[in-house]
Amino acid sequence: MQRKLVSSGTGWELYMPKDVLKLLGINPSETRVLFKMDKNVLKIIKTGFDVNNQNLLIKKFNKSGNGYGLYISNSIIQFLEINPEVDEVKYVIENDILSISKALQ
Repeated sequence: MQRKLVSSGTGWELYMPKDVLKLLGINPSETRVLFKMDKNVLKIIKTGFDVNNQNLLIKKFNKSGNGYGLYISNSIIQFLEINPEVDEVKYVIENDILSISKALQ
């Protein structure tokens, strides 16, 4: 799927429908996820409840309308080589991992 990023404070948010999160086995109101970067791909991995919340790469979902959003900082956006004002991102689910990368135009 492809989505536009939405400006949020000093970063950007990626909004996802609840159905996508259910495919990952994520309850967005309780689950935290780990951001892991691999080349130009951001991998989002479900974490356990005992995870250290002080880690800057551990994120929680924000409720928005009928779905949820994940805040992505500008430094991560730059690492992914995305211009959020122009580019869209694509996300793919593989083996309970959500991979986000720049969508090819």
